[in-house]
Amino acid sequence: MSQQLPLTTHPPEAIIAWHHGQAISTREFLAQAQALAQRLPEASHAVNLCEDRYAFLLAFAALLIRGQVCLLPPNRATEVVHAVAMDYPGSYCLVDQPRAELALDQFSVLPSFGDTELNKVPLIDAHQQAVVIFTSGSTGSPRPYPKYWGDLVRATRIATQRFGLDDFDGGALIATVPPQHMYGLESTILFALHSPLAVHGGRPFYPADVCQALLQIPSPRLLITTPVHLRACVGAGLEWPSTGMIISATAPLSIELAAEAERYFGCPVHEIYGSTETGAIASRHTLTEPLWHPYDSVQLHCVDGRCQVQADFLPQMMPLNDIIESRETGFTLLGRDSDMINIAGKRASLADLTRRLQDIPGVEDGALVLHDEGRERGGRISALVVAPTLTEQAILAAMGESMDAVFIPRTLYRVQRLPRNETGKLPRAELLAMLERLRQRDN
Repeated sequence: MSQQLPLTTHPPEAIIAWHHGQAISTREFLAQAQALAQRLPEASHAVNLCEDRYAFLLAFAALLIRGQVCLLPPNRATEVVHAVAMDYPGSYCLVDQPRAELALDQFSVLPSFGDTELNKVPLIDAHQQAVVIFTSGSTGSPRPYPKYWGDLVRATRIATQRFGLDDFDGGALIATVPPQHMYGLESTILFALHSPLAVHGGRPFYPADVCQALLQIPSPRLLITTPVHLRACVGAGLEWPSTGMIISATAPLSIELAAEAERYFGCPVHEIYGSTETGAIASRHTLTEPLWHPYDSVQLHCVDGRCQVQADFLPQMMPLNDIIESRETGFTLLGRDSDMINIAGKRASLADLTRRLQDIPGVEDGALVLHDEGRERGGRISALVVAPTLTEQAILAAMGESMDAVFIPRTLYRVQRLPRNETGKLPRAELLAMLERLRQRDN
């Protein structure tokens, strides 16, 4: 007999979300979600493009209740959405803002706040496919991965225990990452459904907006973010409200930045390690824990740094794209397999070199790009740097103090911004296109 798991564990009168400054009780949320589920078109799949996080939460819940699968493209670009929808004939889009450029049926998700009656918490089959989520495409073409309701709930329960979220009862979270990303889905939508935290419906981008959003939610507060956003926040010169915890993911977080964030926000900063394929599988407190600690039930099976992960919230053994050094009490990340480079017989991680660049005082953002795919035979490195107060010569000199001379970039361009996507990642194709435009400009 299949196990039935509740849509949410929040009590009826508990606040589950904050929407435009208004507290939404679980009672109201359930009534709205079930009413929306009844109105959804007949289909097997739907693309959830809602930008407002509460609208996304409602749409996600309604699809689960109706038994339809939520499609989450790697981004909301029109051609990407069309490509995903073509693979799932008959699918439609759930939106909170109409998009005229989409050649797909659209269904508007508009939260209603009238009088509502308490409905029973819907029970969802643990084996029901809840989501198909796509990799970002930062290291290749986006690939789909199905996720099942029971696995998502089990992973959330483990994360709730790992971060002590029961101590946040009555508090709320805000996030700078979109819910369409695996990290955002797990740490905002699923935390809202299966931890004591309520979720803020917005997605603040600029530091002042993040600060304002934190002030709009009750304490204890949890900030879900990325190193890119965290760097901007600590450099904004703002006075931050008391925050209970910060969780960061999507890119390595330097000890220096973590220390600054803890000083400004007055709370611990934790990192999550995971992937679209696996979801979150490990965490660490950056300042005190050099090793990553796997979540409960997670087992790594490694041979020469190449690892597969097994967990009771994964349907099968999943390979990891990172090279890992396993230790008795945890593991260290040596870099992605595709990230390791060999120049003049010297090996290094491109991500580690990029982190060293970003840690230079005066550098606001930066990326190193290897042009040639033949990484074991050497290659040409270029740098894209956001550093308004530094000259190219000063940046190169500072790089020479922290890295071997063979890895100093042959060309360096100072730019106003990098082509980061919604989760702060830098797709290789976008970086190469930017470099080509700069090269042609200077020729």
